[in-house]
Amino acid sequence: MTTDLERAGAKLRRARAALAKATEEAQAAALQALAEGHAEAAVARDLGVDRMTVRKWAGKR
Repeated sequence: MTTDLERAGAKLRRARAALAKATEEAQAAALQALAEGHAEAAVARDLGVDRMTVRKWAGKR
């Protein structure tokens, strides 16, 4: 029998996996945009993340 805790845990693991995948895709898109000459601030704004996150993904911090 699956308990409420086990169901909640499974749901949380799926959500974390989805977040990790979305973050990975956003990072790849950011790096591509930067390589194409887009400004860090614009990339960050479009992705809805902080500019410092974009800089970190680009290895600048």
